[in-house]
Amino acid sequence: MFAKSNKVYLIIAAMLIASLLLASCGPTATPPPEQPPAEEPQAPQATEAPQEPAPAETVAPPAEAPAEVIPVRVGMTPFFDYQFWAVAKEFGWDKELGLDLQFTWLTQSGPSIQALAAGDLDMVNTCVVCNFPFYESVPEMVDFLNVNQFKGFVVIGRQGQSKSYEEFLAELNDPEAAKIATIEQFRGKTFPEYLANYEPLLTAVLDQAGMTIDDVTTLNFPDDEKAALALIGGTGDFYMGGLPSEINLLQNHPDQFKLIGGAEILGPAGLWYSNVASSTEWLEANPEVALKIMAMSYRFNRYVQEQRGTILPIVVKAMNDHSGVATNEENLSFIFDTFLDFRTYQQDQETAFNPDSPFYWENSAKYYVEKSTELPEGADYNKQNPMNEWFETFLQRPDLLGWVDAPLE
Repeated sequence: MFAKSNKVYLIIAAMLIASLLLASCGPTATPPPEQPPAEEPQAPQATEAPQEPAPAETVAPPAEAPAEVIPVRVGMTPFFDYQFWAVAKEFGWDKELGLDLQFTWLTQSGPSIQALAAGDLDMVNTCVVCNFPFYESVPEMVDFLNVNQFKGFVVIGRQGQSKSYEEFLAELNDPEAAKIATIEQFRGKTFPEYLANYEPLLTAVLDQAGMTIDDVTTLNFPDDEKAALALIGGTGDFYMGGLPSEINLLQNHPDQFKLIGGAEILGPAGLWYSNVASSTEWLEANPEVALKIMAMSYRFNRYVQEQRGTILPIVVKAMNDHSGVATNEENLSFIFDTFLDFRTYQQDQETAFNPDSPFYWENSAKYYVEKSTELPEGADYNKQNPMNEWFETFLQRPDLLGWVDAPLE
């Protein structure tokens, strides 16, 4: 690891775009059925505001798991954002709620989305902007669950050949001028990238200084790891990528690479959420299952806030077994504190799903829609991401809210 002063850099990278998956939207999304059976989620009336969730003490846990266990095929990816799945399986939450989580581990969200489109998976880890490239090719894919806010996007450059935002700030003593100078140094430089995930973010960064993607050279690679390996091998000048690759660059090659900047150079592009997507057909057929998965995610978020030590070993093992980059509980806890915001459903109600909050998820979606050049005409991010409807329906399920709020084991 680095010295303490560099630890932020290390972890920042660690956090990097774990969350940027790929994704996209299509013609119409599928909110929960308007009149589901009694045992299925009740969709909110269009003219009514979401009901306030009942206090944990007044709600009952879900009914006993049904005799028939429903399999849920999950495309797992080696990013810190999505390891609620691993904890849910380890704790047996799936069996408790009548489900059977079945994992297929993949290195990126792209292959996961392809498997979803082929009918081989039911759930994939992704994000709203990551879905843009798939609006036309996989129109049936929609985000229904907000997992956490991801705050770890950074740019990495070469030691001795680039300046960080902090260095420019010390010279110029002006945050805005330092931001512009930091980004201006990218002009004419080369970025080896997994463009399916990171081109929208890179474009947004450049826009902060009035630049476009044409002002830099991008080299497209089939995945994150290959792009990072190319940088290590001497190809390119700067890089944006996912957590495992960023950790590798900053932790294992500190003499070669440095952190250039994160949120301070991102502008509105820095508001990102990690999401879970499925297909419209699957959600129509399994609304109750989808709501139970939402409950698992929010119970995990409580563990992050209240009993983190219980779940850290599980997440560390999942990451070390599948990411190819070793981590430990201390580093993971720092990442959770600094670069991921795992909120309770009550907190999400005030932030991610509150139109008056600067953290409202649609603020980021609107920004990227305006900047995107790859969305088909008439694309509607709300139809492809019916998260508001699903969240409102979830708040009307006192049995599931009670399960989430029950005392932690």
